[in-house]
Amino acid sequence: MKTPTGNGAIPRLSGDIRPLIPKLGLRNYWYPAIADKKVGTRKPTKVALLGEEICLFRGATGEVVAIQDVCPHRGARLSEGDCHYKGTVACPYHGWVYDESGKNVAVLSEGPDSGVCGKPGTEAKAYPTRTLKGVVFVWIGDEEPAPIEQDVPEEFFDDDALVQVGRVHWRCNWEVALENSMDSHVNYVHRNAVVVARGGFIARGAQGEHPLFVGNGFGGDVAESNYMRRSPQQDIYANGWRWPKTNRRRLFTWITRPLAERARRNIPPPRSARWCGGHHLPGMFRAEFGWDLYTRMCVPVEEHLTRVWYYHCTRPKTALRRLWDRLMYATVRRWIIEYNFSRQDEAVMINQRYDTPEKLSGTDAEVIQWRKLVVTKHYGGREAPFEYRNPDDLPPDAVPIERVSVRYLQERARQEAGR
Repeated sequence: MKTPTGNGAIPRLSGDIRPLIPKLGLRNYWYPAIADKKVGTRKPTKVALLGEEICLFRGATGEVVAIQDVCPHRGARLSEGDCHYKGTVACPYHGWVYDESGKNVAVLSEGPDSGVCGKPGTEAKAYPTRTLKGVVFVWIGDEEPAPIEQDVPEEFFDDDALVQVGRVHWRCNWEVALENSMDSHVNYVHRNAVVVARGGFIARGAQGEHPLFVGNGFGGDVAESNYMRRSPQQDIYANGWRWPKTNRRRLFTWITRPLAERARRNIPPPRSARWCGGHHLPGMFRAEFGWDLYTRMCVPVEEHLTRVWYYHCTRPKTALRRLWDRLMYATVRRWIIEYNFSRQDEAVMINQRYDTPEKLSGTDAEVIQWRKLVVTKHYGGREAPFEYRNPDDLPPDAVPIERVSVRYLQERARQEAGR
């Protein structure tokens, strides 16, 4: 099937549309590529995104820049070369030197009088980059870059926010990885996870209720009065079955509650409904996760390999508190979310089939809408309108923050209770 480039005819969004979802993700978006500290000054490094292989090195100003990882001469890997001169990278085979714009500025194996240097066809493709809070973001696409603020969470532009970043790889497709955060599996798969056992099972359904279309994705309709309702800690079936079979897992979780409640005060209140909890293009899930604002970003590497980025955001008010948040992330929070919780997801997804018939449930409502959104943007381009009506009939950018922010509702409840 021919790969769409956007601004084309959008297929009918009915039935099983999984074959229409791009296996290597949505193009013409900003993606996290690498931690800034991973790129040195003497040697380039490489990263793969959306099936493209990219060479990263330091530009003339010291910022990380990116060009294709294949030398236009005879296909050697530029990432295996050297940065002999500031702002350039040299091919390891014949010494073709490229600057950050991809221009061929020297051919070291042929000398200063090289007859091919700089001629048409010698240039390497350059990728726009931007470094924010130690993360290098790369624009992957053929169009002019969109404002990065549309694709990168707002805390990356907040000077007071502390964003700590983790990264793992999952052996599954990016869409499988992202859809994992849209359904009712939490109460089953994560029944032994610390955050679930401590807080109790969440209300069943897509984000507890129905998805709202907000900005560039979906947010949970948490303003409904029964959102904060918790499911029973143990279900009882008609034949006497109990699930979970026992609640012994909860005996010691009370120890973490005071720490979590104290940490919750440092969660940055969202500035807009666009960046509240929920799902965002091109592949993000965000949640106010007890002690920080947590983002899981699924970046396609290959068809069956996804690089999962974690952004953990707090807003410490003092230098001591900032140090404390760094210590807690390194010793406790990273393990709880990125290993204890997320590794349970990975264990299921790496063997999940995405090409067999499905029988969807009512709790898959957000999965259905998300697939339609992705296909719409893939075929129609990032500006293609998405035909979806919010429950209150509001335009996506007019949804008030109190409709989708758990943090907002919690703070308001505390104020009303006089705390």
